[in-house]
Amino acid sequence: MKIVVDKEMTVSQLGRAFNEVYPFLKIELYCKGNEVSNDSFNTLGEIANVKKPSIFIISPTMTIHEIETYFWEELGLQVAVFRKVGNSWIHTSFTNDWTLERQNRTGMNIFGAIA
Repeated sequence: MKIVVDKEMTVSQLGRAFNEVYPFLKIELYCKGNEVSNDSFNTLGEIANVKKPSIFIISPTMTIHEIETYFWEELGLQVAVFRKVGNSWIHTSFTNDWTLERQNRTGMNIFGAIA
């Protein structure tokens, strides 16, 4: 399943859509070095650091690195993706060359092994 990211999407909509598709992953946005609350009703266009933010698609075959690059180049926003491990969330920086599909499956397998 794909997620269409455009400037009219709110931060909370992005977080919900991402979590629905990847239940063992979480995405966080940063604007000018500050975390943007996942409960925010600001649109991505309102917080974007580029004058004309563009539309792009997040697909299961994209790597974390590719997602970080798209958000930076298309919106001027930094993102971080975290994987669920038990009751905690770990940053995926050491596995940023893995696809979203693999990251989510790994989170699911870890969750199943713990439960």
